[in-house]
Parts: sequence; structure tokens; C-alpha cells
Amino acid sequence: MIARTLIVLLFATYVVSKEPSCCSRIQNLSCRYVCDQLLATQSNYHQTQKLINAANQCPSGLIEFWQCVNSSLTVVQELAKWEGRPCCDLAISSHCKQRCQQVKSESSLSKSCEPGLENHLFSCLKKQKGGEKCCHQAESYSCKLVCQSYYISNSTNRRENKNILFKHCHGNDEKVFHCVQRQIRSPRASNPAEKIPCCDRGTTPECQQRCRAVLQTSATEDGIIEEVIKGCGKPDVRAPLWQCFLATPPGKRNETPLVTGLDSAKLQCCAKAKTSRCRDLCTWTYNLDWVQHSSEFYQSCSYIQPVSVLEASMHSCLTDVEEPCQLGCKGLDFCSNFNHRPTQLFRSCNSQADKAARDAVNEWENGVISLPQMTIPVRDIRQCKPDVWKAIACALQIKPCLKKPSPLSLCMEDCIYILNECVDKSRLKEDKTVPQLCNALPSRTEDGACISVSKYLSKSADIGRENEVTSPCNPNPCGKGEVCRVRRRKCKHSEDCKPYICKAGCVLGQVSTFLVPRGAYVRIPEKQTGSQSKKQCFKACHCSHRNKIENCKQLPCFDDKQCVIGPGHRKESGSHFNIDSSLCVCHDGDMICSKNTCKPQMGASTSAISDMPGNCPAHYRPVCANNGKTYPNHCLAKCAGFKDNDLQKGSCSSIDPCINNICGTGNRCVARRQVCLSLQPGEFCNQFECVSESTTCNPHYHDSVCDTTGEEFTNACILFSHERTLAYRGHCMLGCSNQGEVCGHNGETYSSQCAALADRTTIDYPGKCRALGNITAGRSHCTNVRCQPLKPKNCKGLLPPGGCCPVCAAELQALFDPRQVQSAAKVMDEGPITVRVILDELSNHLTVAECDIYGYLSIEGGLVIIITTVVQEPTDLQLEACNSEAQRLEHLIRTGSPLLQSYLTLTPLLVAPIRKASLNSVNNPNSAVNIESTPILFLLTIMLHISKIHWFS
Repeated sequence: MIARTLIVLLFATYVVSKEPSCCSRIQNLSCRYVCDQLLATQSNYHQTQKLINAANQCPSGLIEFWQCVNSSLTVVQELAKWEGRPCCDLAISSHCKQRCQQVKSESSLSKSCEPGLENHLFSCLKKQKGGEKCCHQAESYSCKLVCQSYYISNSTNRRENKNILFKHCHGNDEKVFHCVQRQIRSPRASNPAEKIPCCDRGTTPECQQRCRAVLQTSATEDGIIEEVIKGCGKPDVRAPLWQCFLATPPGKRNETPLVTGLDSAKLQCCAKAKTSRCRDLCTWTYNLDWVQHSSEFYQSCSYIQPVSVLEASMHSCLTDVEEPCQLGCKGLDFCSNFNHRPTQLFRSCNSQADKAARDAVNEWENGVISLPQMTIPVRDIRQCKPDVWKAIACALQIKPCLKKPSPLSLCMEDCIYILNECVDKSRLKEDKTVPQLCNALPSRTEDGACISVSKYLSKSADIGRENEVTSPCNPNPCGKGEVCRVRRRKCKHSEDCKPYICKAGCVLGQVSTFLVPRGAYVRIPEKQTGSQSKKQCFKACHCSHRNKIENCKQLPCFDDKQCVIGPGHRKESGSHFNIDSSLCVCHDGDMICSKNTCKPQMGASTSAISDMPGNCPAHYRPVCANNGKTYPNHCLAKCAGFKDNDLQKGSCSSIDPCINNICGTGNRCVARRQVCLSLQPGEFCNQFECVSESTTCNPHYHDSVCDTTGEEFTNACILFSHERTLAYRGHCMLGCSNQGEVCGHNGETYSSQCAALADRTTIDYPGKCRALGNITAGRSHCTNVRCQPLKPKNCKGLLPPGGCCPVCAAELQALFDPRQVQSAAKVMDEGPITVRVILDELSNHLTVAECDIYGYLSIEGGLVIIITTVVQEPTDLQLEACNSEAQRLEHLIRTGSPLLQSYLTLTPLLVAPIRKASLNSVNNPNSAVNIESTPILFLLTIMLHISKIHWFS
């Protein structure tokens, strides 16, 4: 981080020191400063962008300013050679950009650059070519330069820029302004057929044909878009076809804007921007104003700009939405060494990425490694580490996931090695050294900050074991508009039982690919820009039976207040930090920590036991709190914040909630135990359900129950109407015992193993709960407890909080915001949000069929989430897959990813540190990094995030 900052500062110093002499002659101090800043800008494209702002501050009559700019600004010289030259900076490919800087016409450039892949470049060229018909008529320096900048800046619909143009082109140059007005004036589309020319921008004949056909029908706007998607692929606001469609949507524009904007999932990422400019541009782009702002957002705040390091959180969030990490990779031809890795996470394992990697290697064989805004001279890579370069290209395209997502993917030590081996030093600038080039990269000692592709130099060791870990929803087998979920319940008809379930869903935006299943409650961000951009406001909406996001209600806004942790010490909202041995997170002014800091209770021992919260005694005398959770003793319950009248003696599972027959005549009282995370004033965490004794039941009410014969019913009413006996709540479980009581890690006694697992609780030990487990990292107080052996046998388990026996699993200890739980429960109006509700929703986000989620509310108020295998005899590979799933969830929670935060019941989760079980004897050939086979992943990308450097002499 220090090295990176120094490079930025050094580069900034170098730029400022190159003050053009003509700027110093400008008498107007503010315009002199503007001149310095304008001439210090390196990119021709960005010089034209800044010229508009300069023209707003410096009038056309300030002759010395405009003479200086006209004689010294490099973009003016380039415009004289070819009006399209400033557009060259928009090229994605280094080869295309280099060619663009050499040619003098768009037709010559088309032979070297593919228009379909260089949308921004050719769009800029087309606009500039049209604008030159007006701009060449200008007589004054300022009018001509402002006119040219007006077209290149991609802001032709912004009134303020039009006013600036008018100021500089009045009088003798008024003809220029009128010419521009005529060009940008266009009639509004009145019917879908007028959008047929958009079809010509499709990339395939099939796309163009289907597009034209549907526009000639009387289909609705939604129907048109749906048919075009079928023929042309998912919408992308950067693609010319969709730009054409969305600029003026076919048919009559809706009078009220869409609830979700263009992409509600990506819109959530905008709040993570560090700079107000990028936050506003992001918000405008993914709301409904993308026509005016998307290109500026992609150019000003993209990965290829210096600001990208500062905006890493926003980019990581957008990447999660566009290319979420998924377990496993298969079906690759060129990058075949990436196949057969069912426990590793990748972002882009597909045939398109495979082909792109092959094309990159073919290009690199010419002796130049081309990455965005950068070229590296290398010796013949067919002779110098060819397998490594292949692995590099594949890693760039297939994109293995990092624990700490960052554009800095290559380890510094590995970078130094590969550059020393293959860089052509004869073409390297004398003032550049390999260590200097690599110092900005993270070290291998920083866990999860960089990756090595040494493991991808050979085939996977897991070939032939793919059936041990299955991901039924990857690739997605469901149809358009459907959400895929892994089937985790017993099938009634096993002969027709698919391993997945397809659910109709709602899309979160006009061009979004993110769907939520029907019935889900979602959180939608509201547009906030300018002075209110730091304030985050949301609404809660419902995915209705019509597959529409509807019935929205306002949620409380967040002001991102700081947390005061001591005199003169403050923490930013969203930051994570440790106080003593407790993990804390600041959320909108509230500090939420992982451990209770309650004062010692009256009469509590202060000497015999020092490792318990509040110095409470270690004896096991359970009490049941009014939230439905059992606490080991009265002192610990008081420490958790409960009052005497909130507690009952005995564990919650031992108290009959139906003892007073409170359901009345015609109804049967049935125990329905739950732990509530939120209780409104006057609200109860009911531990029972009143079931009608009539034969008429609601088949649409889903609250699964299992009878004593192992048959599952949709709800208890239907089970009793069939005159069956309730065994336990939840789905019927397989591979477990239905006999013999067990104690769960949540401190509750269950009638059987199956009953505990069905309640998403892992089993602590056989028999009734009778001991106080390990609450802190100190002593365990379990007596007369015999733990069951772990599976697999060589597993080194972990001990969950409050437990006596370890589990072979991964564990997340999540902190959550009680205020968000309360507000979510209020708008959903379906009663309190329970631990089970959150665990069920998290389970829906697991992609591996052999893993599932369990958990409970800890004694100290955190949510313990356990991810473990569900097979009777788990293998080491299955354990590793569950660990990887846990790592993925930890990242999504910690970063506030829209993949989880879009679901209203999961928005309270703030941070969830991970612990993972391991195997005692692991023989992993890839555990030690082989320096000689480690690739050069994103070295050049990050260096040119800072400045544009060409390493040729």
C-alpha cells in the first residue's frame, strides 16, 4: 500500500512539474490554474473532457488563455492530424489503440479493430465525424475547441454544456451553434417499427432477423425486449444494440419510472464508491439516466483509470453481480488444466473465456504482452516459459476468485521472477528495473491478496472425483425468468426427481440479469446524488405472483454516522475493528460487537470463574428467555440483556407452550418452537401454532412437517387431516436416526437426530442437554458428555460457541444489526424474523448439493452459521467444498454484496468471520508455491492504473 501511494505521489509531482511556460503569462489566476491542470492531463480524450469545464470558467475573450491552450495542448495537435484521434484512448485492445494513433481515417482503422468489440471507440469516431461538419466552420480558437470537445465528451444531451457552447460560439460563430442544434435535434419514437434500424447493430444474423421480426408485430414493450433477448443475448448497456433500444424505448415511455431502475443490484454498489463523482455517475448509470452518464462512468471510474485503486470496493461489488464466484470448472478446451476442480471458485469458466485465452496467447507470441493501456516487450514466449504464459492468459480470462478481491492479483515475489526470466531488457527503458515495477504488488505473506497459477501448470489431482461434489445449478438448467435452487428435500416420486428446482422469479431491473424467486422480499436502493449521496435510502418490495417487483414500502435511511469509541477516536460506518478480543463493526453510529461486556451480576463469583461473560458461574441451570432461546443459567441470560420477568426456569424445549390450551375450540395447539431475532413492543415470540381441526387446509401455506412414517406434508393442518402423527417439523431427513434424544449445539434437546437436523441444528452429543459448553476461548465445563466420532476420521474439528463437542464443518459467527431486523419484520408484516428464516435463506444460496447450513443464536448475541456436509460418509473433497462455500458466503456478507443484500431478510448481516475445520493429514502438492511456475497476472494493469507507461526504449 505504501509503495503504491508513493508511486501515485511521484507521478503527480512529475506531472505538475511540467508546467507549460505559456500558462504563467495568463493574468487571471483561476484560469492560470485551469490551464496548468488542463495541460497536465495526459490522455487526449480526457483533455477534451476537461475543456468543457475550462470553457465554463474562462471566457472566449481571454485571448492569452485560448492561445496558450491552442498552441500547447497535445489534443489540438492530434485533432489537426485527424479529428478522430482523441477517441483512440477509448480503445480496449492495446493493438487497436496503437493502430488508431497511426491511421487517419475510420475506414483504415476498421481493418485492425473489430467494431463489435470496440463499441466506445467507434461510437466516439462516428460522433466526432458528424460533429466536425459543424466545428470546422468556427473562426475563433475557443469555439472550435469547445465544439470538438462537446462531441467527444459524450454529453450532447446536457443543457449546461450546450449553454457553454453557445457562449463561445455567439457572434461570428453563431452558425456553429445552430449547426450543432440541428444535428442533435431528433423526433421522439412513436411506434416500435421506428426502432428497426437498431437491429442493424446486432452482432449476428439471427439477432438482427429476430429483432426486425418482433418490431413489426404488435407486441408490448416487455414482449419486444424478451424476444430480442432470446435472439441477441442478455442486455448490456455498453452494447450498441441495447444503447439504441434504451435511449428511446419502443412504444410509449412509462409515465412512472421502474421501481428497480435499470439494475437495482448494481445500483447498490454505487454507495460503496469513495469519491462523490464516481458515486453519482454510478447512480445515474444504473438508475434511469444511463444514456447521458454511462460512458463517462466507464471511462472515469473504470478499472483502467487511476481512480480504480480507490474505488476497489465498488468494482468488487459490481464484479460480484456481473460474474459471481462459482465452485468448479469443466468443459474447457484450451485451458484444460482448469477443469476438474470442484472445490475452487472461478468467475468466468465458460467457452468464451477459453477462446479469449487462446487468442491472447496467439497475440503475445508476437513478442509483446498487451494489457489495458500497457505493452511489455518480451522474448519469444514459445521458448521462455510457454506453459506459464498459457496459464497466465487462462487465469486472466477464467478468473480464479481471491479472498480479498482486488485488481492486484499477482504476488510481488512471483512478478519479480517471471519478469527476470522473460522480459526483453534490450527494449526496456533504462530507468525501469524489475523490482521497481513489482513493488506495487502485494506480497505472498498477505493472506488472500494475490494468487499463484502454479497449480494450473498441471492437471487437477481431483480428476475422476467430480461426482463427490455436485453443483446442480451450475450451469443454470432453468429457463429464462426462473431461479435455480438446489433440491434439498426428499422427493415424493423418486423416479422423476431432479437435483434442482426451478422457481419463477422477478428481475431486478430493465437490463438486469439478477433474479429473485417469486414471494421474496427485496431491498431496492433509492436514487441519492449530490449533497444527499452519502445518505442511503431503501424501499422494501415484494416479488409478486405476477413476477413483478411491487408493493413497495419505505425503509429507514442510513446516514453513515461515525461511531465514537473513546475520546478523540472515531470509526467510519461500515468499518470492522477489534476492541480487546472482541470483533466490532460500526453501522450508522451503532457499534455492534461479538462479545457481551455486561457488568458482573450481584452475587456472581469474581474469582472462581473468570472466563465467563459478566463473571457468571459455570453451572448449568437453564432458563428460557422470551425470545425462545435457552440460556445455561440465569446470570448469563441477564448478561444477554433479559429482565427477570422475561425468563422462565428450564430449557425452552422442556416447557410445553400449549399447557393452557390457548387456541380455543375447533383448533389444536401444536408446539412450533423458534428463536426470534426481533420483537416489536407488545409482540411475542410464539412457540406454538393453532391448527384447525377441520378437514379444510390451506395448501399454499408452506411450513413443512414430517410424520412418524417418514412422509412429508406441506403443513401441520394437512398432516393432521390425513390422521398422521407429527414426528418433527421441517423436511423429512435421510441418513439419520429417528430414535433417541440428542442435545443440539443451540442448547435445546430434540427427540431425535432427524428432528435436530430438520431444525437446522447440528448435534452436540447424545441424550438431553446437561452441561455448559465452551462459551469463550477459555475452559470447557462439560461433564459426563461423550462426543461422537467425527467424519471423516482424520478431521480436525472446531468447537462451536457454547458447545461441548466439535463438528467437522466451517463456521461463520455473524454480527447483525437489530434495527434492520426490526424494520424488515415491520414491512414484511409476517411476524418476527427468526433464526430459522435467515438460515433457510442462506441455504438457498449454497450451490453444492453435498453441503447445507445449520446454526443458532449464540449466548452472546451473534448468529452462529455452520456449513457442513449432509452425506453419511463425507470425503475430504466434500469437506473442502463446504469450506469453499463458507468462504464465499463470508466474502458476500463482509462486503455487503447485492447477491445477499438484495434479500430483505439478509440485509441485517454485517460481518461474519470464518473458522474452518481441517484434515490432520493433508498431502497437497500445491500447498508450496513454486516460484518458477508462477505467472505475471495483473502486473501491468495496476501499473497503468497509475500512469500510462510504455516499457519500450
